[in-house]
Amino acid sequence: MAEKVARRLRDVVDLLESAVEEKDWGLVEEALDELRSIVGELEE
Repeated sequence: MAEKVARRLRDVVDLLESAVEEKDWGLVEEALDELRSIVGELEE
């Protein structure tokens, strides 16, 4: 499970880096949604 979470977190980091570079706030929101999803799954 930790490996899967780490992979998903890496994807979110990549998405955030791209969003900041492009100043794309929609992508930032998408990344935040994914982080919330990951946190929700970990809290279960």
